[in-house]
This record gives sequence, structure tokens and C-alpha cells, in this order.
Amino acid sequence: MKREDLSPDGSHKGRSAERMLVEMAAQGHSAAVVSSSGNAALALARRAGAHGVRLLALVSPLTPAVKLRRLLATGEMVVASHHPVALLHHAVDQWGMADLRGSTNELAPLAYRPLAGELAPAGPWSAVFVYSSSGATALGLGQGWRESGTPPQLHPVEGAPGGELTRPWYRGQPSLEPAPVGELGTHRSRLSPLLRREVMRSGGRGWRVGAGQLAKVRTAARECGLETSWEGLAALAAASLWSAEAGGRTLVLLTGAGWQLDLTPSPTPLAPTADTPAELDAILGPAGFRREGGR
Repeated sequence: MKREDLSPDGSHKGRSAERMLVEMAAQGHSAAVVSSSGNAALALARRAGAHGVRLLALVSPLTPAVKLRRLLATGEMVVASHHPVALLHHAVDQWGMADLRGSTNELAPLAYRPLAGELAPAGPWSAVFVYSSSGATALGLGQGWRESGTPPQLHPVEGAPGGELTRPWYRGQPSLEPAPVGELGTHRSRLSPLLRREVMRSGGRGWRVGAGQLAKVRTAARECGLETSWEGLAALAAASLWSAEAGGRTLVLLTGAGWQLDLTPSPTPLAPTADTPAELDAILGPAGFRREGGR
């Protein structure tokens, strides 16, 4: 297991956050926006000030309270919205903010390529499993491994019911019981075709994990003294299914911290809310954001 869940960010997202912030600051941006289920926003928010950047994090009202409180503690602007992606486009188009979503920013996969270089010397590996939302991590790993030597099979994992990243392997298959993971993640990603090609080239496949499988592996993890996120447990569950079929030396990336197991949303809003561009504008102006080259 690669314990990215033990990072100070509580996830592996700091790798891409640092690279994107360095690049956008070099381009002269002073404000950026991200729509996030929490981990990417938290990694960006912890670093934005050091790069002279103000961050707007757009999150779902159902974001777990434990994650939202950590995000608010960074002092960056957090807005809860039922339409975070639509408001992100407004922030980019009308306020000139840089878009830092992993599913659209081309720097995100590049930031994960070095991770393959770090892991290759401890190999050889038969397969690598990683929970995937936008697909940036898995894509970067696959590309990095091809650059550093013989790549293992690449296995991206989603929670049931799953989405476009794993659809080719589950088309026409019975639905699994919905899992408590990934509900607030990316539903559409322009990286999907690239990732699917990378997976097929490696000889791997996509996996979906249901609630029953997650519960079973969580019990086993507790017995071993291991606490990680639902995403990490999903990757472990998929790896255990594959190992039972194929065997081999398997690497599992644990990408989120154990404190993220609590998915309870706040009963009352902890952050300002906006569902329309006008409502967002009414928050950003008084907060000191300036329109910078918006259309």
C-alpha cells in the first residue's frame, strides 16, 4: 500500500495542487476557482496564500461537515452550491479566475507522473489500483509508468453505481448496491477517453465496488489496525477481487485519510450559499474579489 492518505493534506491532492498554483501564479492570475468534493479544494486552499492566490472553492451542500470545517479553517472563500460547476464557469468567464479542476486542467495528470517514478524502484508490480473520480491520478500514473519502465496493469476504481471511467467493463451488467463513496465527485471528465485507452493499453480494467464489498473490506481493515477513507477501502476491495482471480504483486494507493469516513453533512449551513450567478456575485464583491479579464 502507498499511504498517500497520511499526507498533511489528508489526501494525495497536494501533488497536483502545488503544480497548478505555481503555473497559474506564473501566468499572472491572482484568483482561482475549483469545484470539489473537498480533497482537491482543501489541498489548494492550504497552499493558495503562499502563492499569492485567492481561492474560491465551490462545494456541494452535502459535503461532510468534518471536511468542510477543515476547508473553512484555511481562510479561503468557500461557497456551497447545488450548481457548483455552472457557477465555476461563471467565475471563470465573468471574474477571470483560473480553473483548477483536475478533470479539466491539463497540469493535473502531469503532477502525478512523478509518483510512478517513486514507486517503480520498489517493484516490479503486477497491478496498481487507485480510486478515480476525474481520472487525473490514474492517467498520470499510467503515463509516468510508461516513461519509467515496464508499466503494471492499471486498475481505476469507482464506487457503485459508477460512471464513465469504468462503463466499458460494466455495460449490460447487473447494478451493484450503491456505495457511500464518490457521490460528490466528478460525474463527467474530459480525461475519460484518455484514461480508458491507458487502462486497456496496460492490460488492466475498470472496477466498481458496491456497499457490501466496502463493508466487508472495512471490517478486515479494522482488524488489521488500518483506517483509511472510503476511497481507499474501495481500491482495496477491488484489489482483493482481482488478486483472487489473477494473483501477482499488487500495489494499492490509499488516497484519503481515515477522518474522511464520517460522511455526515452539517445540519445547518457552515458556508455562504449561492445557486445563481447573481447570488455568487453578491458574495464575491463584498469579499474583495476583483474581476480580472472576465468576458
